Amino acid sequence: MNANSNRCMTDRKKIALLWLMAAFSVSVAAQPYDRVERRNFWNAGSNVTGLRMDSLTVSYAELYGRYEAGGFRDTHEAARAWSAGAVAKTITHSERYSMTGSFSFDNTSGSDMCGSMFIRPGFYPVDVLEFTPGRKDLQTYAFMGGIAVDVASCWRVGGKMDFAAANYAKRKDLRHMNYRLDMKVAPAVMYHRGDAAVGISYLFGKNSESVKAEEIGTTTAAYYAFLDKGLMYGAYEVWTGSGVHLNETGMDAFPVSELSNGVGVQVQFGNFYGDAEYVGSSGKVGEKETVWFRFARHGISSRLGYRIARGGRSHFLRFRLDWEYLSNNENVLGKETANGVTVTKVYGSNRIFERTWVTANPEYGFTGPRGEFTAGVQVSSLRRMSFQMFPYVMSQNLVQARIYASGIWNVGRFDIGAGAAFAAGGFSDGQLEAATDMEPGEPPFHLERYYDMQNEYMTAPRITVHCSLRYNFLHGMYAEAAASYVRGFRLRFIGGADRWCGTLRIGYTF
Repeated sequence: MNANSNRCMTDRKKIALLWLMAAFSVSVAAQPYDRVERRNFWNAGSNVTGLRMDSLTVSYAELYGRYEAGGFRDTHEAARAWSAGAVAKTITHSERYSMTGSFSFDNTSGSDMCGSMFIRPGFYPVDVLEFTPGRKDLQTYAFMGGIAVDVASCWRVGGKMDFAAANYAKRKDLRHMNYRLDMKVAPAVMYHRGDAAVGISYLFGKNSESVKAEEIGTTTAAYYAFLDKGLMYGAYEVWTGSGVHLNETGMDAFPVSELSNGVGVQVQFGNFYGDAEYVGSSGKVGEKETVWFRFARHGISSRLGYRIARGGRSHFLRFRLDWEYLSNNENVLGKETANGVTVTKVYGSNRIFERTWVTANPEYGFTGPRGEFTAGVQVSSLRRMSFQMFPYVMSQNLVQARIYASGIWNVGRFDIGAGAAFAAGGFSDGQLEAATDMEPGEPPFHLERYYDMQNEYMTAPRITVHCSLRYNFLHGMYAEAAASYVRGFRLRFIGGADRWCGTLRIGYTF
């Protein structure tokens, strides 16, 4: 059962000034902005024209610094991590149009990091792991912009774009550099009359990441890498070997890319809101003629919401359901030479991995003149199957559940926040051998240590508590300090039971 969490840290010299500023005034979250954003159910979906279903304007800008440490972490996370960054968001309304936008930058550095070489481990159906602990640095830039315009008495049109780019670097052999791109575009239209509205949106997305590994200088040590093709079964060898694809002829990186298209439908009747979205995507691992894997992803999500407003108090009931199915095929490649030209041919492909994931999340929320409260339950089911080598079939069923509650209370110029959560899970493994007249060969290599830690991290019982204290200055300035603590139980494979995080922020709401 695997999972050691590693957080990003920032260079101490770069964030020294930020921490000095935060020592005089501290902040935690943009509460006014969050309340305005969450009170309009349309903002959680993909149809940006839903901005026009509300009329409150709010913006904020913020600087923050964060430190995180502890042994209760996933295998790819840092033993200690520093982060610093800035974020600004806005929702603005005028007579005929509304706009929303955001910008953020985060710089994180982590120590003693190894495991997955990807920026988002587990996002793609394959992963590459390395095993030399060292420092990693991650920089993330993101912006979002959307506009909704009234074009007729009952019609609205709009569009929204999300863009994020990230750079990731490991500074010790086996070192690597990553570049990641995420982009989503969603044009939309709405028909409305009175307190009823119907909308539709088109969803287009593109994401890609490349991992470039290298070894500097000469050494007698051999650096190994592992290509995870599902459930920690795959190829384990020296990183320059052909099985892990980190050092292929004619390619300077391990590239992955994915394109997606989808549609969303939204409805509102009075205080009730509902939507449903479908997104289908296709992706590949490799480039040009050399494509080692091709995968497909199908996802459906739905949100329901109901609001009860009485005086200055509002009650919210929310429910979200997500389903995703992913499959991955491995290509059988060969090289052929004709007239002096060598080309790569695909002779066939085999289905080697499938994953089905379902999550349900009912939630209750309350906002009033003196604060807010949120409580909910989240239940997830994950089923994975790996069949890389006939006749072996490996499967896993994993269930996770989490219950949480948090609140913020206003006392004069202070906002006091507190919350707690409890999570636990379980899983079962299965291994089958299909009927065959042939003598089966050895099963694929299994990275058991990381598999055990990963499963333990996902399913171990844990308690999380967090608190925050914000001081609101005049003219929208605020400062906040926040802290969180996680304690895991019944651990056999993870190196520590505790994880803690401290955050300082300063900001301005306008």
